[in-house]
Amino acid sequence: MRVLLAAPSATARLHTLVPLAWALRCAGHDVKIAGRPEFVEEILRTGCVAVELESGDAALTESAKLVEFARLWRPDAVISNAPAGIAAARAVDAKAVRVLGPTDEPDTTVDHTLDVVPPSLRDSPGQPLRHVPYFGPTEVPAWLRRKARRARILLSLNDPSWYAPFFSAVSNVDAEVVCAAGVPDGLELPRNVKLVDAAPPAAVLPTCAAVVHDGDEALALAAVAYGLPQLSLADSAFGTRVAAAGAGLSGAAEGVSRLTEETLRSGANALRAEVAASPAPRAIVAALAR
Repeated sequence: MRVLLAAPSATARLHTLVPLAWALRCAGHDVKIAGRPEFVEEILRTGCVAVELESGDAALTESAKLVEFARLWRPDAVISNAPAGIAAARAVDAKAVRVLGPTDEPDTTVDHTLDVVPPSLRDSPGQPLRHVPYFGPTEVPAWLRRKARRARILLSLNDPSWYAPFFSAVSNVDAEVVCAAGVPDGLELPRNVKLVDAAPPAAVLPTCAAVVHDGDEALALAAVAYGLPQLSLADSAFGTRVAAAGAGLSGAAEGVSRLTEETLRSGANALRAEVAASPAPRAIVAALAR
């Protein structure tokens, strides 16, 4: 098959498509990923062939150039988490396949809907697709080559205003808290916080007992795949669903002291089992080819 993937200019959305793109290539199919010019370098970092789209907005809600390339290349399927992908598929009578991430809602206008979110976290799930966490090229840092003496919690914050209340809440928790550089000047680090130059999730998450973030839904979904209880300091729709499933908490930093509770571990393990039971990308590829 010839398969065209259309990626909006959002790294997390591109990363959702990458495991399926790799599975297609490994099965012998011809795969190209289309995106806006400023996003081409990010596409190339995945190891796939990039198609530069000179027109269309960053979200690829529309793109005349995507349709133009589809008419030239004639793909058998267009896989996307962007609306322009559906238009491109319809223009060449190809199958329109949509991949849903944590923030997406089902679309009845496509031929197939693949969903990386576990069915229990979605009101109207599509065809389950096992989520394989991908964060781009990663090098295991030197500090991670030593075994942690205590349970490890990954702290990943985009909003620096959360550091102060979190450090206050975590100072008496029996755990090693790892966070990358970016802590505001003047804040005193608790003794159980380990400040590192880099904490790539792909390398760190398998060594963790829990995750704390401020609404990062890509990290939240990865934590689900690894079976890790999580605390979302900021309100998010996905974080609320994880909490409702008994696999995490949403709200105040003081919740970090509860992340080792057995009920949360059980809820997180149940979601991990749900992810593991979903068809792997290679199985989905075989079904699409048929």
